[in-house]
Amino acid sequence: MTALMGLTSRLKVAKLHLITDVRREQGDFREFVVEALHGGVDLLQVRDARASEEELAEALAIAQSAALQLNATVVAGTSLSVAERFRADVVHVGAAGSSVDSARRVLPQHSLVGRSVHDSAALRKTRADYLMVGPVFGESFEGVRFPGLDLVRDAAATHRVDDPRGTPWFAVGGIDAGTIERVVEAGALRVAVSSAITRAADPQSSAAALKKVLLEAWGRTPGMEEYALKAFGGGQGLSFAPRRVAGS
Repeated sequence: MTALMGLTSRLKVAKLHLITDVRREQGDFREFVVEALHGGVDLLQVRDARASEEELAEALAIAQSAALQLNATVVAGTSLSVAERFRADVVHVGAAGSSVDSARRVLPQHSLVGRSVHDSAALRKTRADYLMVGPVFGESFEGVRFPGLDLVRDAAATHRVDDPRGTPWFAVGGIDAGTIERVVEAGALRVAVSSAITRAADPQSSAAALKKVLLEAWGRTPGMEEYALKAFGGGQGLSFAPRRVAGS
């Protein structure tokens, strides 16, 4: 892997983060990735606890080939050994996984590291290049209560979305076409999703619908136009329209 021009800038203006497995059962990973990216996915994270390192590395390479053509970014999910092997531009570590510092030690100097946070204490103390905040929706399990929209509101208060020096964050957990408006109302302008796109009959349309909500929210939020301009040092190369398939 080589450094992508404007990697940090792209992260700042990213809105839709997709988490997917290698789609072994469907056997359509390449086609799925292309559709999702054309629908407007900005970050595509490959995460699959059942996949081998070889399967993960192959999936990351396929995703990277498509992403380079569409100005998107690929994220290596959780496995530092695969991320190191792939020389990942971005890696995501779970709340209970490897530390951000550990990830930085094995990755190229330009690489970015994201981390999941599940409570207000972690939200305030975690230092990473971006955060995933949640889970927002879903059933509690083993006595663990999901932080829900309260944590999204807390993130909006402590990590202002219009602060160009702040840490970008994505709300995550059970977000789909039926819940995204509630997440936006709570203060999120970026979301991470999985089944909303991975289980969709039409991944491109599903991604585009989610991205449309985020684009509209970004557009009506005071300060975000200036934020975007600062993210790119004056706005060069900005494009907030959903991507379209050639000929469509």
